Amino acid sequence: MPNRYNFIPIPAYAMHKPFARVGDLEIHYDLADYTDPWRSREPETLLLYSGYCRNMEFWRAWVPLLGRDYRILRLDPRGYGATSKPAPGAAFTTDMLAGDAVGLMDALGIERVHWVGESTGGTLGLMAALNHPQRIASITMCNAFARMGGETISTYALGEANQAAAIEKYGVAEWCRRTLKHRMDVNRAPPGIGEWMAREMARTPVHVATAAFRLFSGVDLTPRLAEISAPVLLVMGSNCSDRLKLHLAEMRGLLPRASLVQLDGYDYGIHYLAPEAVTAEVRRFLRTLDSTCR
Repeated sequence: MPNRYNFIPIPAYAMHKPFARVGDLEIHYDLADYTDPWRSREPETLLLYSGYCRNMEFWRAWVPLLGRDYRILRLDPRGYGATSKPAPGAAFTTDMLAGDAVGLMDALGIERVHWVGESTGGTLGLMAALNHPQRIASITMCNAFARMGGETISTYALGEANQAAAIEKYGVAEWCRRTLKHRMDVNRAPPGIGEWMAREMARTPVHVATAAFRLFSGVDLTPRLAEISAPVLLVMGSNCSDRLKLHLAEMRGLLPRASLVQLDGYDYGIHYLAPEAVTAEVRRFLRTLDSTCR
């Protein structure tokens, strides 16, 4: 509705954020630094990597919660949000996606980050630590996995032959609406968030969404978890599926330096439904790392 000054509100996503050229991509990113400029110690950087078809806006609440103490780097992954869209049939690999983030770090002159990923973004944090161990100081995984379960693959197919067929039938936005209860605790969701999620996820083209799901449905990094030297924090909602709970317990046993935290009363989508609770756990985790380095 127009106000008396006839100003037209600017959508949050349309507000200017920079792009960086990384290989064949123009990566849309945001680097926030609200730390005190007179600090003798340079602030550490948290790289926030979104899950399947989600862009940097899903981390909005984390910037004010952590930005006074850490630099916060958010990005739209390859094909998501406002970052360049690969052509239909273009390759998608975990090496490539993890490499995009490290390439962005290079472009911005950032040597090391604490990687925070949700869902498939956590999987890519593991890949980054395997391929670029000196660049990843730690990994936090929010309801994330090293191996996608078969139940997830069938659930997202919505009765079609596979998930790709479901997205091609309904489009990304409607597919998101129909599967919303599987990626977010709808009982704790504020009004309007479902439509907002559908709109934001629909910034990902159908061909990118299907290619990314095919990729992650076949990934299994469990045989390589013992190679990851970076400390890992596994965060999950206590109401998540038993399959995910068992998988995260398996991951904790295979990772050399891992801890597991459950948030009572939450399901999926914890990083945007319970940002205060999750960032509090991240702070505790990072303080522990800081104390062991002194």
